[in-house]
Amino acid sequence: MKQSRFRFLFLADTQLGAYASFSGLDDAGVKALAERDMHVRAVPKAEGFEWDAARYREAVAMVNSTRPDFVVVGGDMIDDLTSQEQIAELLQITSGLDRDIPLYWVPGNHDIAVDNVVPNAYSIDKYREIFGEDYYAFSFGNRRFIVLNTVVLDHPEEVPDQLEDQVGFLEYELSATEPGQAVLFGHHPLFTARPDEPDTYWNLPIERRALLLQLIHLHGVRLAFAGHWHRNSVAFDGDFQMVTSGPVGIPLGADPSGLRVVDVDPTGIVHYYVPLDRPTRP
Repeated sequence: MKQSRFRFLFLADTQLGAYASFSGLDDAGVKALAERDMHVRAVPKAEGFEWDAARYREAVAMVNSTRPDFVVVGGDMIDDLTSQEQIAELLQITSGLDRDIPLYWVPGNHDIAVDNVVPNAYSIDKYREIFGEDYYAFSFGNRRFIVLNTVVLDHPEEVPDQLEDQVGFLEYELSATEPGQAVLFGHHPLFTARPDEPDTYWNLPIERRALLLQLIHLHGVRLAFAGHWHRNSVAFDGDFQMVTSGPVGIPLGADPSGLRVVDVDPTGIVHYYVPLDRPTRP
């Protein structure tokens, strides 16, 4: 019998190495980042990735204590795809996850684009070697969970065939799923405030956003989860809810490092954000 009640956790932006990338700035550097909607404090220059790794270890411990039915890591697992040290540490920490808890990866721009923005055939192949498929679907209970590679949706210019294949995959999955039962995961939110907001670094371009929203409304999708913005947002387009979840790693807004708890039952889906220093609700 399919489970009608279950829980999963959504972890966004562990991004080992990001704290060091944002450290060592003077006041002018902090101001320049704020103008790009990245809000950090001036801290001494740091090396390596221990700051980020410590928070990911704490998140893994919370996952193990919470005992969810599965966990989704929502992209930007590392800061630099070319860093073997970051990759090795990420996988070492992940090995501490209880083996009975399934783990699903979602590609972020720092994981699947060598320049952290535009993916190409080489960078996608490298991602697949490390993490597996970059877009796919799985079922739990009576729900169908669809993982998208939003990095390709954001910048398909070097891999137009990958864009076409992924849109076809999404159309097939949604057509084969009962309306209202599909949940989407991606790294980039479609939008952070409203569906017609201008294109920014933080959302998907309106051309692909409009295409996805058309499919979402056609097939009755009610919910999607993303990261990338390093802070929390819940925004709507009619019945569709776009949830952007804060980071396990370094915040770029007011929300602290944390993870999202998602409870599913026959009446619907409830989710809430939990800072790393607080216990989850039972």
